[in-house]
Amino acid sequence: MDLVFLIIAYFLSIFHFAYGYKEAIRISEENGKVNGWSVIFSFPLGFIFAFFTNFFYHKIYL
Repeated sequence: MDLVFLIIAYFLSIFHFAYGYKEAIRISEENGKVNGWSVIFSFPLGFIFAFFTNFFYHKIYL
């Protein structure tokens, strides 16, 4: 079961970092006032899921 959590956390981490990066690129091309909530929430969620990935990796393999 821990392996399933590891895989899910890994892919969610990659997804949130990629989505945040894509949104940051999109926002950087905007003129005027922008809404950056997607970037503000995507990167911290990416770090949280990266922490979970590290936790489950150490729980399984070390």
